[in-house]
Amino acid sequence: MLEAAVKSGDEEYSVGGRLTVGRTADNTISFPDDSNISRNHIEILERDGEYYVTDLGSSNGTRINGMPFEGSYRLGNGDYIILGNSKTLVFQLTGEKDEEIVEIDGEPRSEPTPEEKKRNKTMLAGAGGALVLAMAIGGGAMYMASGSSCSATAKIVSPEPGDTITKETEIEVESDNAGCVAKAIFTIDGTEFASTNSEPFEATIDPKEHPDLADGFDHVLGIVLIDKYGERVYEPAPIALAFETRKVEPPANTTVAQGNSNTAPTATGKKISLVEVQQLSAQLAKKVSPNAAYNLSNKQFLEEVQKKAAEFAQDGNFDKAARYRDAINVGFVREYDIPAAFGYYLAMSRSRFDPGKQGADEGLFRMSTDFVTANGYNGPCGTETLADPKQECASKAAGMYMKAVYTGLFERDAVYAVAAFGKSPADAGTWKASLPANRSDIWNVVKTPEERDRIVRFFAAGIVGENPQKFGLKDRPIAELYKLAS
Repeated sequence: MLEAAVKSGDEEYSVGGRLTVGRTADNTISFPDDSNISRNHIEILERDGEYYVTDLGSSNGTRINGMPFEGSYRLGNGDYIILGNSKTLVFQLTGEKDEEIVEIDGEPRSEPTPEEKKRNKTMLAGAGGALVLAMAIGGGAMYMASGSSCSATAKIVSPEPGDTITKETEIEVESDNAGCVAKAIFTIDGTEFASTNSEPFEATIDPKEHPDLADGFDHVLGIVLIDKYGERVYEPAPIALAFETRKVEPPANTTVAQGNSNTAPTATGKKISLVEVQQLSAQLAKKVSPNAAYNLSNKQFLEEVQKKAAEFAQDGNFDKAARYRDAINVGFVREYDIPAAFGYYLAMSRSRFDPGKQGADEGLFRMSTDFVTANGYNGPCGTETLADPKQECASKAAGMYMKAVYTGLFERDAVYAVAAFGKSPADAGTWKASLPANRSDIWNVVKTPEERDRIVRFFAAGIVGENPQKFGLKDRPIAELYKLAS
């Protein structure tokens, strides 16, 4: 008898008759800190010895082996379930499948032997071609793994999760007990693109050969091991990658999951695609954090930046920024060696270059006098205040603050310095200590709405300010103001 389980990381959960997954604690498996996952995301039900997964109307969707589905989907051994483009679960079947007795030519027969299965698959392959192969490696249409005694394992070690593939890339695999493996199939979103018949299991992937993958979303790279009978051996969870090729022009009216538009209108009515949002965000990240590597392919992150950018896409940003050119250039670049782009877009994201007071916060960078005084950032200001029309005090105070956080604490990592803006250096240090060592996957590392909003606003302001023409604006790029005042 087969027993079903779901593996999440190192934890394994028996399905029994029903298993649920979501963000709330009343689920069998819960991810309370992952906002990409809905309160009640999926359920897995056993029906007549088969197991079906159903998406419960989640906000960010569910994919099986990298492919979206509707309604319910019958699971096979080794199928991986991706929740909200964030968490990956692996469905496993163990034990022996109950023998099914059928009559052939009036005589009772049990299930086919492995040799008969192999002949049957050969016949199907001749009739169905690529469709049968896709069904086999996708695992959703037929049960294929229960007959394999092969205990081989494999793990993709390069590229790494979160990498962006911009050129032809070697795929490196570590494997164990692979003597029983007859073939290794490499898949992207569940579809084969390469295979090899012997160790070491290696392949290459070239984004130029997959232009449809340069869509601003994550795609899953997997490896499937096949034994000598054509049975699929259990494969590891896939890794998420982004693809980018500058030669690809996205369709003008592409849509994404849940019916959301893949483009968002700006104030000018011009539409900006998610692919462009990702590319422009990557360019901005290089300017403000030249030594940091970020995964900027998360769909929810890109959609949030896309929406917020439409709010910043107004003519006049250049003229407003030009009023404070000397203050920002001196306060950030000359005094503290902080990239000019960081200073301008930090100000734009926080105040839109309007230094007027809002509550206790004032100046281009929306800092309070109490905060500046308590941390000693008013030292360079002399008799000037944060409200001074020239904004020299506000810029120097913000520059000194960012020297402590951006340069000192986060080692010139602008994204996390932006997220921490408003925290004292001590509090920012405590917050940093709570983060994982690998902070490249921004959207899954930064969880709180307030900190996420700061990051989104910074990228939205930056891509508009750097590329006004992309948004249909007549403005000049703010980058023209970077030159230091004489």
